[in-house]
Amino acid sequence: MYMGTNWQACPYGMTDNRLLGLLEEAMHDEKHDYKKYKMMMDMTDNKDIVAQISHAYEDEGKHYGMFQALYEELTGKTAEVATPELDRYSRLIDAVKSSINGELEAVELYRKIRFMLCGKRHRDMLYEIITDEQEHATRFTYLYAMLK
Repeated sequence: MYMGTNWQACPYGMTDNRLLGLLEEAMHDEKHDYKKYKMMMDMTDNKDIVAQISHAYEDEGKHYGMFQALYEELTGKTAEVATPELDRYSRLIDAVKSSINGELEAVELYRKIRFMLCGKRHRDMLYEIITDEQEHATRFTYLYAMLK
């Protein structure tokens, strides 16, 4: 395995393949949410709602790039992530509700990944992503209350 200059072996007993699998899952989820949030913005003309979703949309694109960079630094290879299928929603509130749960699940996944990394820079990247996802959950909770 290519280990780049930022790799440090972790004493946690986690396998490298498990970490790479979780990174691939994270990239898939970020790509999914990026597409989903674009679809959600297209479901409304309310500028306040679009602004809230747009913030998460932009962050998901950023996170995808960060996970790709991390994967490449650890392996020396680019990850191949399939374009995910989206569920279709007839009501924006249903998409918002599922997004709250999705963002909270992402936090749990990214915490697992963070614990498997030893390099400070890589752990800091995950910290940034985790706090962004927590902010998204808060924004979507606000939107849910607005739409209810």
